[in-house]
Amino acid sequence: MAVPDVESGAGRGLDDPLASPWPSSPGPSAAPLPLLPSGRTPSFEVVPTVAPPSAIAVETLGPLDPDGAGPLAGAAGLGGDPWRGIPRAEVLALLPELPTLTPSPAVKELQRRLLLSRGSPAAAPGEPEPARRFGALRVEKLAAMGDPRGAADLAALLPEAMTADEAAARALTDAELLAGPLDCAAATERAKPFAGPYWQRVELFCRLRAGRIGGGASMEGGSGPAGDDIAFDMLREQPGGDPDFLRVAEAMAGGPAVRLRSLKDPSPLTLAALRTLQAGLPPDVLSLTDPARLAAVASNNGTDPATRVTAAERAATALFLDSRRLAEAYRAAPAKGDELLRLKDAVARDRTARTRALVQQAMLAAIAGGRRVELAGLALELLDPPMLAGPVGAVVADMLDTLSPTPDAAALAPAAAQLCFALGRPDKGKRWHDLALRSRPTAEVARLWPLAVIALGPPPGGGALGLAGWLDESLRGADPEARARVAGQLALLQAMGLAIPEEAWRRISDPEEIASMPADARPPTADPALWQRLAEASADRRVGETALAALLLLGNAGPAGTPPAVVARVVGALRAVGLDSDARAVAREAAAALAG
Repeated sequence: MAVPDVESGAGRGLDDPLASPWPSSPGPSAAPLPLLPSGRTPSFEVVPTVAPPSAIAVETLGPLDPDGAGPLAGAAGLGGDPWRGIPRAEVLALLPELPTLTPSPAVKELQRRLLLSRGSPAAAPGEPEPARRFGALRVEKLAAMGDPRGAADLAALLPEAMTADEAAARALTDAELLAGPLDCAAATERAKPFAGPYWQRVELFCRLRAGRIGGGASMEGGSGPAGDDIAFDMLREQPGGDPDFLRVAEAMAGGPAVRLRSLKDPSPLTLAALRTLQAGLPPDVLSLTDPARLAAVASNNGTDPATRVTAAERAATALFLDSRRLAEAYRAAPAKGDELLRLKDAVARDRTARTRALVQQAMLAAIAGGRRVELAGLALELLDPPMLAGPVGAVVADMLDTLSPTPDAAALAPAAAQLCFALGRPDKGKRWHDLALRSRPTAEVARLWPLAVIALGPPPGGGALGLAGWLDESLRGADPEARARVAGQLALLQAMGLAIPEEAWRRISDPEEIASMPADARPPTADPALWQRLAEASADRRVGETALAALLLLGNAGPAGTPPAVVARVVGALRAVGLDSDARAVAREAAAALAG
């Protein structure tokens, strides 16, 4: 049998499941993809049609927002004038709604560049000054999404906005405290326009960390330099303060060591102070849902390793911890007894962070090639779809880098290719994909074809033969859920520019239902206002507004958790305004999840 070539369709034998010709009649019907517009004749276009520019229109605008500075300009950001065409009031209303807890690196990177790009929306004539300024809202959102460095770089360019917005100043300071170490000189300067207990506690923390207070404090009013320090006295007397922080501050000043039995809602200051002391945190900190605070728990080496690894993985899944620090937490989780020898049983019953940590540790100790392949397979098996494109998946991909894509590792090839493509590592993904094609030309490999096309680019000749073979294999015995998944993959492929014949759509859809759908039908899960905004902004090439609407439609679920019909429209819109790399990254993450 000839070796199958999924990209070109060449070299296929008759018994190759990817080479089957089109059937003479459509397969069983299923519910149509709700994205597809239609009129009298069904249309299957998912990429927005961008009309050529019309005659230039003169529009009177008010003065530009003075908060348009940004560290990124031109191609590094979103172009020279990203906010053209959208009123400032609308931008200010939408910015706070941007996602902060997405597991999607593609979403997070696009959002980061949007917020850091130079440029600002114009105010309408006579528009009053807003309660909160554009620059301050950008800083606050960057801090909330776990990018304190980007937030600080932006804040340094917007001193006027920061002096008038205490909420943004606090958000940035909290983010720096959690990520560590806090730049106390910058925090002190930032605090000058403000007063109150929060800033007094920040000042006290900085003084304690610098060693300017010490000598045996007693928070109940005992003697010693800390007990006599006016800062302690003032903070003790203030109602509704931060008693956990004050207990830790006393220990930093030389008082009794901190022994915490419970810490259910620690402040960023408390966590930063505990990390400075390397004081252990109790297990109930895992009740936290804020990934920024979980990342601070994970970076405290005094914390119990079991608590630390769980906090680290949760923070990493939400992209608040990178793969290097996650790997460190994995290595610190202790094994008990012969656990490393019974990992297959553990994986079958326990898909927790600790099990993933034990697999990593076993891999570090393994020498025999067969054992290493087995462990890599277990690591791949433990990956849930939201983990593929982020740091958890990256740790497993680093494990795969220690193996060669040779026939003895063929069983890993489909999952390894899926992971590498999801992470945006096309060269490594292609090596594993080629091994899968040589070794396992089955339905398991067929499912990867759309992902490979999106990750590597359209195959020569448009990929019609590969499309036919993939559809044959994917639709064989497919239930409605599987057909819906195939519809989503077709939509993503078309959004990325691959020509999809109408016959392909008819094989997965009921033509009568398609013909009865209104033009530009919207999935019921998509917000109608955002759906319309995305269509109009991309048609008019308004880059910032298109990115803003795309990010809001994807939300915290990201491409892997958003209906494929919505993702496909987002991908098409991003491509229409020139954000091709962002579009490919979004499509790649969605296709990796759909690959199963």
